[in-house]
Amino acid sequence: MTMANPESCREIVRQLWPYLDGVLPDEWQARVAKHLEECDACRSHYDFERAFLDAIRLANDDAADFAALRSRVVAVLASEGMDIV
Repeated sequence: MTMANPESCREIVRQLWPYLDGVLPDEWQARVAKHLEECDACRSHYDFERAFLDAIRLANDDAADFAALRSRVVAVLASEGMDIV
């Protein structure tokens, strides 16, 4: 397993949080899942983001607080130039 083309990987990485949240349309959920099966580089991003979100959830069981914290994290990452949906 290797890295797919860089443009495809950028597109997949931008979709990881919605994928993890289960809010992507079925076609995109399947597309991301298939890509993650084939691409070590994107799977590494997925593993990190999954662990990050799991750690936040464990630290804070209140769903409203989690949503607010997630929004703040996304805003900071976006301000740093990360292309997050």
